[in-house]
Amino acid sequence: MKINQSLLRIVLTFIISTILILILGYSLLARSFYLWGLDNSLAMNAIHIEKLINIQGYETVKSKLDVIDTDLYPNYQSLPDVIKSNYAPEDFSTQDHYSFEVKDAWYDYPEAAYFIHPAKSANDEMYFIVNVFDDQFLVTEFERIMVESKMPSIGSVAIVAILTFMLIGFSLAQYIARPVSKLHQWAQQLTLKTIADPVPAFGFRELDELAEKIHTNLQNIEKTLSRESQFLQHASHELRTPIAVILSNASLMEHMWHDAPPACQKPLDRINRAGLTMSHLTETLLWLTRNKDYQPKIETFNLSHLTEELVEEHQYLLGGKDVTVELALSSVTQSLPKVMIRIIIANLIRNAMQHTDSGHILIKLEQETLTIVNWGELLTGEKSDGFGLGIKLVKQICTNQGWHYEQNVVHDACTVEVIFTTTKRKA
Repeated sequence: MKINQSLLRIVLTFIISTILILILGYSLLARSFYLWGLDNSLAMNAIHIEKLINIQGYETVKSKLDVIDTDLYPNYQSLPDVIKSNYAPEDFSTQDHYSFEVKDAWYDYPEAAYFIHPAKSANDEMYFIVNVFDDQFLVTEFERIMVESKMPSIGSVAIVAILTFMLIGFSLAQYIARPVSKLHQWAQQLTLKTIADPVPAFGFRELDELAEKIHTNLQNIEKTLSRESQFLQHASHELRTPIAVILSNASLMEHMWHDAPPACQKPLDRINRAGLTMSHLTETLLWLTRNKDYQPKIETFNLSHLTEELVEEHQYLLGGKDVTVELALSSVTQSLPKVMIRIIIANLIRNAMQHTDSGHILIKLEQETLTIVNWGELLTGEKSDGFGLGIKLVKQICTNQGWHYEQNVVHDACTVEVIFTTTKRKA
């Protein structure tokens, strides 16, 4: 199953995906920079406290640290359990600063944050400078910083950025889609009547080049079809006269030469059959090259009589074949374009007789419905002398007149049905 992809959808998806990835990445980066800055600020504060302890003494400095929410722990055993559960004694080094958050999931707001700075006293014993912030302090402090600095939250900035870039993405996609849609509509409206009109501009060099290529190719095709159509028309018209002369003289010879020997009768029959075949082919070619809007003369005639006449006319196609023909024709008189009806019935009868080597052919006519069914061994491949022009012509005439045409091949049976309705003319 072929899936048609939308260029606009692909471009829009790419733009929105890129924007979302960039915004998410920069949001996480901004959060990381914020934590990194806070961590470094506390580290500098701890180094300053360590220097004061070296100058003023451990107990003197400890009594003053309540002001800046900093605690001193003289050894590892005195540290809070949550810190000891995250770090072993050998994990600490006086050259580093340690921090961690307590939260249920990575995307949750932290319940508490711990910043630990190990240091050594004058007697070479390790003590710890610790800052602990619970969730109430973090939220309150964060909101205070945002209010005082008038800084919007990362979430707000991310939402605004996403909406802004999505609007830009939609606008860009529409800007690209408009000329593509214009090119699509222009290409759909191209006909033989408008192919000579100049190519409109589509705003993009690539689209203009594509339109020029389409226009040039269609012009070349139109010229080729026009030359072929003119050739077929001229050739068919030129052939009609010699074909008529051949058929009339063959008919005259057949009436005048009553005592012709059998050896001469067979070549005369072949001349008649070849003349009829050439006549049908010439008529077919003329109809294939005529204007589709051309409407022939409407005549009142008997469909069943015309069908019988055409069956008799094509009996030569069954010579040497084990084929029986059954006629089930109701007497039907209609006002229809007789020339078209004749071409359709003649082509369908000839097609059935040519493509059946042995078997049975049923030709049925009821009101305006003609059904032809042939059973038996159907000719295919190289044994068939059909060129497909007859069926193509039948389909073209039915489409032109709005008549129903249907063909089905099931196993050894081929069924063709034509309903000569006049819905198109009445509409």
